[in-house]
Amino acid sequence: MYTAVYARVSTGMQAMEGTSLDGQVELCIKKANELNVAAATIKVYKEEGVSGEDIDRPAMNLLRQDIGAGLISQIIITHPDRLSRDLTDKLFICREFEAKHVQLMFVDTEYKNTPEGQLFFNLISVIAQYELALIKKRTVRGRLKAVEKDKKIMPMRVPPYGYDRIGSSLVINENEARFVKLIYQWYVHDNLTMREIGTRLDEMGAEPKRAESKAWNASSIHRILRSEIYVGKYYYNRRCTQKVKGERTKTGAPKKTYSIRNESDWIVVEVPAIIDDRLFQLAQEQRVKNTKDAGNRKYEFLLRSLLRCGHCGRKWEGTTYSGRINKSTGTREKYKCYRCPNRNPRRFGNSIKPCPTPSIRAELLDDYVWRLAMEVVADPMAYRGRLDKNNESVIDEFVILSDSIQKLLSSKEKQTDKIKMMFKKDLIDEDELELELRSLKAEMTELRQRYASCQEQMRVMMLEALAMKENQLVLDKINRFIASKGESLAFDAKRHIIQSLVDELLIRCEDTTVHITAVGHLDALLSEHGKNEFTSG
Repeated sequence: MYTAVYARVSTGMQAMEGTSLDGQVELCIKKANELNVAAATIKVYKEEGVSGEDIDRPAMNLLRQDIGAGLISQIIITHPDRLSRDLTDKLFICREFEAKHVQLMFVDTEYKNTPEGQLFFNLISVIAQYELALIKKRTVRGRLKAVEKDKKIMPMRVPPYGYDRIGSSLVINENEARFVKLIYQWYVHDNLTMREIGTRLDEMGAEPKRAESKAWNASSIHRILRSEIYVGKYYYNRRCTQKVKGERTKTGAPKKTYSIRNESDWIVVEVPAIIDDRLFQLAQEQRVKNTKDAGNRKYEFLLRSLLRCGHCGRKWEGTTYSGRINKSTGTREKYKCYRCPNRNPRRFGNSIKPCPTPSIRAELLDDYVWRLAMEVVADPMAYRGRLDKNNESVIDEFVILSDSIQKLLSSKEKQTDKIKMMFKKDLIDEDELELELRSLKAEMTELRQRYASCQEQMRVMMLEALAMKENQLVLDKINRFIASKGESLAFDAKRHIIQSLVDELLIRCEDTTVHITAVGHLDALLSEHGKNEFTSG
């Protein structure tokens, strides 16, 4: 039978108190010598850099296994908080030792299996648990203060790709930042997949920071595309981490759960930006589009995930129907259609009404929208010129109207001053003054409302003008894309062009006439060309 010596120290404890594993072991062996324990029967269990919060620890697990095998007769520990800082764990493990008739002894305090001894032991355990909570609270408070006041970047295992950590600041790693910009360029403007981006990075010799194999994977690229640190915003205190008691990951580390704190608790530290806000926003929009368009597709639908029913609001789906049997092959041919899922609802009952919209042949709708897009792309200057001219004339009218309203307001204010002066000279009495002022106040209120309405309409017109400029940029980008792909465009290239122009198409059907309302750049284009409807049959 052995006498076990158990020593544990966490990194924080060792730094604050100067307590070392060797020091604990030395004290425990001294205690064993006082009890006349032979040196050959002493077995040491060391736990280095492990918190006392969780009882699932390597050396502790080994000790419990040896106790279960009947190899240990007594255990010597410097202090109860070295055993555990959690009261529940401590009581549980003490009961486990008692069941195996193992005697528990401490160097710094006496442990007796009596009501008084148990009470004293429990008090010490509660104090140890309280001290641990205080240490964590002070540590978190100190870190938050350092971040919020001094704008320090806390220690991190590996800085984000594109940055190096120097002292308590993040600085741009120019070589990596070049690849970050390329990743956004490839994803947003060149419409490359994660695999294609990873392949290009590998071919250009770029290596991720964290991967031991130096190979890129989709999660690493996704992390770069969605992290706001690349637009200069480093968030601290954003996530709340909670250990799952008694559970570990495949690598043996304590299992943790994460939750997002309220945004008011976040602390933002400005860091050097690598990309601009607009490019980052375009990447997030592209991520949403790709999510909607994810998954394997046996058949190609140009407008997949872009159609919404104008009758019931459901997203339309692409499907196939069996047609006539091909006499030459003996097989039944299939044709593609778009339809509303509510046309054949999966719920039943009198209250469930099927959607009245008919199915639309996919090739008809695809071809119509594609031809419309190509007409717009082929003549973008004429489209832009007409809209700019209309916008400028309307805005000029609003400017003239605003000036006239302001002049009227100024005139009414002068009339108010004159009426007050007449009252002071006793030319009118108090009732006449009140009547005149009330009338003028009502007129001025109406004028101010008209002026505010005019200003709002001007603001809307200016926003529309900006939208037209953005449309022009989109059209220029599409033309460059078409030129780079050559005259013959593959399905993926056509799909990319349609997604650049269209966020969503609202479909309403009346007999064989299909009415289309676009959300996105194609909205103004449909209205301008007067081609927002076609015949499906």
